[in-house]
Amino acid sequence: MGSKKRKSVSKTKPSSEGESERMDRHKQRKDKKATVEVVEQESIVSGTDTEETSLPDGEVITEEMVEELKSKVAARLTEEDYADDDDDDGSSENADDTKDERKGGEKEDAREQSSSDEEDYDEQPVLAIKMQLSDGKYRNKQRCLLLSSRGVTSRYRHFLEDLRTLVPHHKKDSKLDVKHGDNGGVGRAVNEISDIKGCNSVVFLECRKRGQDAYLWMGYTATAAVTNSAINSFGGPSVKFHLSNIHTMDELRMTGNCMRGSRPVLTFDSSFDKLDHLKLLKVMLTDVFGTPRGHPKSKPFVDRVMGFYYADRKIWVRNYQINEEQASNAKEAAELKNGGLNTQLVEIGPRFVLNPIRIFNGSFGGQTLYTNPDYVSPNIIRAQSMQNKGQSYQNRKQAQRLAKERKENIVLPNDPLAKVFL
Repeated sequence: MGSKKRKSVSKTKPSSEGESERMDRHKQRKDKKATVEVVEQESIVSGTDTEETSLPDGEVITEEMVEELKSKVAARLTEEDYADDDDDDGSSENADDTKDERKGGEKEDAREQSSSDEEDYDEQPVLAIKMQLSDGKYRNKQRCLLLSSRGVTSRYRHFLEDLRTLVPHHKKDSKLDVKHGDNGGVGRAVNEISDIKGCNSVVFLECRKRGQDAYLWMGYTATAAVTNSAINSFGGPSVKFHLSNIHTMDELRMTGNCMRGSRPVLTFDSSFDKLDHLKLLKVMLTDVFGTPRGHPKSKPFVDRVMGFYYADRKIWVRNYQINEEQASNAKEAAELKNGGLNTQLVEIGPRFVLNPIRIFNGSFGGQTLYTNPDYVSPNIIRAQSMQNKGQSYQNRKQAQRLAKERKENIVLPNDPLAKVFL
């Protein structure tokens, strides 16, 4: 009977976790009853068979003793069943409450653990990032387009050639001759050339007033937006500088020298980390003058320094050679080991000054992001100098007229002795 009931119970599917636990407990109790009955029957049979051998003399197991033992075992089992049933009812009623309490406790524990983790994270010191050695592969594929407009003088042409020697990752093109009536003007033409050559940045030298004024355009193209999400999809930002105080390498004849195509160390003044427009210019100058690692035309050496200094509201650019002193004898070799010999910087050239005029949102145009309030156009400076020259001429003529009038107004008094000797 017990086995049939177990089969029927196993076929029914429990509706909840509490009922399934209660059914498992009933199964265990029934199995216990069946095992107890089997053990009792075996003990009775063994007692009847070995009645005289296993028991001491004078003691005999009767049927009354066996029935009394059965009744005691049955009473114990019934008491355990009632107790288990009460426990099952209470547990089924409080199962949902215990689950909710467990979930709430788990959530609170997770919150406490997360808060403790955050506190530990705040208390932990910031570890330095381990720098990995470079493998020398060409990954930062920066290309800069360097070109000039039609009508530049020989001085600016030599200056542009010096820039090309400083920037080994450049792409050059012929002089740009665009009429002002064309659609888009110079900006459209430069952007088209940069897209054809696959250049990320552009440096365009423009001359006006028959070579008297030079303007240097620097900016990003639409090609750079593919690799850099901070750049506009149509190109930009771009900057317009007024170029002045140019001195080429041949003109300076400095003693400094470096390897052609070597990578420079770029140094910036502390002002480039304070002013907002200089922060943008720092990134742009780094992309233009910073030679990417592993470029085919570059050399894996660092033997020069390019300095950018902000003074008088202008950017002063210098190029230096890193000259390390070499030991010529044993004494100098010992000093070199102890750090006695110093490293010197020798200027190479070129040197020039950049005066920022405006920063545009687009490439060679667009919304104005920054305007230099201290910038004065060279046309105004020339006009003032001509006015000063004209004023000096007027002052000279005025002095001549006053001298003539003063001579005319001078009247000598009559000398009473003038006719004595006549």
